[in-house]
Amino acid sequence: MLPHLIHHDGCTQYAAGHHVHWIHAKKCVQEPGRAVELLLTSSDVRDDGWFALRAAFEHAGDLPEVWMHAPADLRELLAGHRGRVFWLPRWHALRFVGLDGGATGLVNVGTEGGALCVTERPGPERTNRGDFTYGL
Repeated sequence: MLPHLIHHDGCTQYAAGHHVHWIHAKKCVQEPGRAVELLLTSSDVRDDGWFALRAAFEHAGDLPEVWMHAPADLRELLAGHRGRVFWLPRWHALRFVGLDGGATGLVNVGTEGGALCVTERPGPERTNRGDFTYGL
C-alpha cells in the first residue's frame, strides 16, 4: 500500500520535477520499467535544481541531466540516505532503496527546468511516513 501524499511546503504542482502524485507513485511501484542504479550524492545537486545522472555501471548508456524544484530538500535527503538510488526513466523518478532492499523514497524529476518553488521547511508529516520519504 502506498502512503498518502501530503504537501505542506507551498508548492502545489505535480509536473515533472515537482511533487509525486499518488498515481505516479503507484505506477512506479506496479510498472517500474527499466531501473538504472546511480552514483548520486548531495554535492551533485546544484543550487538551480539541476544535476547529472551518473550510472553506477557502464552498460547503462547515456543518462540525462535532470531538474528538481527543491534542491536543498533533495540534498538533505541524499545526505541522510543509506542505500541505493535508481533512475526510473519511464516515470522520470528517482527511487531510493534502503540497505534492506525495500523502497525508502521516491522523487519526481524533470528533463526540462522550471522555476524553483519557494518552499517552507517540510515537516515530518509531509516527507516521512515510517521509513519512506516521498514527494519533495
